[in-house]
Amino acid sequence: MTFKTILTYKRTLTCAAISSCLLISAAFATQQNDTNSGYSITLMKNCNVVANYPMNTAQIEAYQDLQAEEKKMTSLELPIQSFEQELKEYTEQIEKLTALAIQESEDSLYIDKNYLKQQEIVVAKLDALMDEHQHEFDALGEQGNAIGEVADKFTDTIDASFDNIDYNQMRIDYPGKTDSNYQCETDISNI
Repeated sequence: MTFKTILTYKRTLTCAAISSCLLISAAFATQQNDTNSGYSITLMKNCNVVANYPMNTAQIEAYQDLQAEEKKMTSLELPIQSFEQELKEYTEQIEKLTALAIQESEDSLYIDKNYLKQQEIVVAKLDALMDEHQHEFDALGEQGNAIGEVADKFTDTIDASFDNIDYNQMRIDYPGKTDSNYQCETDISNI
């Protein structure tokens, strides 16, 4: 063997060794991402932790999809919040006018048509407001359905994992979660 052949052989082995190390590192990093990603599921029974599991890749992806759909829902709720006060005012006016329009005692029932007319005007305003924003309510309904579908997919990724564990509550922890005051309900049958 010539020196040139030995040098080429050595370079090939060095490249192969480096490639192998990179592949092994990538495999360990992927495996570590699956189990040590910071995403975990805590199972509780009457507020006592019975199990804690790192989430796998499928569970993390399904949960991230669910979080994305929830963010969409939050953005769809914003326009409704802008007229929520107006909606509340109309509702209160209708209740007051109803109470004034219909007076009942033990012996009689008195209906004041003037208050009923005023009530009809407020109801018409409320109906117009609702019609004006119907597309927003429809979008919320559609997004609610989308969240339900994604939540079902997430549930499918975790259901079989915990068949043999007796728990009544689940908490998901993830990187950047700031909800440090998680409140556990000892008797969730009343919720």
